[in-house]
Amino acid sequence: MTEPRSSILVVEDSPTQARVLCTCLLQLGLPLLGPAATAAAALVLCATTWPAVAVIDLGLGAGNDGVALAQQLQQRAPLPLIFISATDDTQLLARARALQPLAILPKPFTVTSLRRMVELALYGQARTPLDWQPGAGAEPALSPWLFVRERDVLMRLALADITCVHTEQKHAVLTLVSGRRYSVRTPLAELRLSLPDTFVQVHRSWLVNLNHVEYVDPVAGVVRLPDALEAPLGRTYRDELLRRLPLIS
Repeated sequence: MTEPRSSILVVEDSPTQARVLCTCLLQLGLPLLGPAATAAAALVLCATTWPAVAVIDLGLGAGNDGVALAQQLQQRAPLPLIFISATDDTQLLARARALQPLAILPKPFTVTSLRRMVELALYGQARTPLDWQPGAGAEPALSPWLFVRERDVLMRLALADITCVHTEQKHAVLTLVSGRRYSVRTPLAELRLSLPDTFVQVHRSWLVNLNHVEYVDPVAGVVRLPDALEAPLGRTYRDELLRRLPLIS
């Protein structure tokens, strides 16, 4: 095996989730191994380059789950593990915990939590934007703009002008304060990585910009936005939304 250059092994069988993982991790400026969609593919990658940390989905298919893969890897050499999981299988989770991973992150995970764990594995301390102080180093900042394609031109949109983003059929639709809508093919989970933390998920297919929320009805499950636009508020996301609102009672 060759000497590592702090590479990160990514093992995820969902193409969409794999793109989200890689987009997030590439911001750390480190090389990635993968993404590998199967345990067999991951083992082939590690045979030539040994990673510094492995980010593995527990729910791999093809008869070999993420825990079994992690066990095979750790038989070769010690390796910090971060598991990602959407399962409530208590036996699988117990097997995962037995390997003493740095974390088992539930889906949907936050970008900050994932990066915190990876940096903990690589540097022994978390150095995410939440922890950084001015002058601590060059942390990539989000651009205040997005460019979307409209016919043959690229249109610049100010993030502050976007009231919400939602999934419509196989596209993500960005709605502006003006009422103008732009449709893009980027998956919602991946698009979220380009949005500031003022965007909060309120439904599995909706993100809203807190700066444009006019009122929230938790009982009816509705979030009101400009131009009489209403976003659904799912029970799973209600508490997090209410926590983020500057509420005076």
